[in-house]
Amino acid sequence: MNDGHRKQGRTESLAKFKRQHILAAARRIFDADGTDGLNMRAIAEEAGYSLGAAYNYFRTKEEIEIELLAGILGDLTRHIRVALQQDVATDNQGARAFSIFASHFRDHPEERRLLLLSLADLGETSGDVPAPARKELDSRLLNLMGLLANELHQRTPASAAEAQEETTDFTASLLGMMLLESGGRLQLLNQDSQEMVDRHSKRMLLRVAQQEDQQ
Repeated sequence: MNDGHRKQGRTESLAKFKRQHILAAARRIFDADGTDGLNMRAIAEEAGYSLGAAYNYFRTKEEIEIELLAGILGDLTRHIRVALQQDVATDNQGARAFSIFASHFRDHPEERRLLLLSLADLGETSGDVPAPARKELDSRLLNLMGLLANELHQRTPASAAEAQEETTDFTASLLGMMLLESGGRLQLLNQDSQEMVDRHSKRMLLRVAQQEDQQ
């Protein structure tokens, strides 16, 4: 490797390190103050950088939020995988992963808020978030949904295609439920989020069983 390549490698490694340092600072602020505490000046100060230096590595606060959310989804996917490996047989085979998914965002309201705000604002033409960050978030979301679908496929008679459809339906329903819950509308409708998840899970398993009987 020539000197030019070594210098480029060191520059890229340093940039990656500084990005991770800024993200870690943003995560500390997020854990302490939620999404309301996230702004570029506060993040830069927490990281020990000037505001201009922080902007050298992240174009906008929204880009940082998307990378934080991608990390949250990755952590959740790993958590679900470990929980499933440790689970003993239950009467809720196939739906356990979905329950963990829903419970996580119910128990972490600021992460739920970040998820809803980010997905609502994130369009293909959004200039606030570079394409690689959007692609990474999409990848993490698809990995999570793939884990849920595979669990349903492996533990129930659902085919791979049926499991994927059920997972997509569940995720869309969960996001809508979280949106209503965040706005206080579930209480207005006299609904409980956990009861709604349980009903959806039971109906999902019933549909899968009925499809098997019809074949």
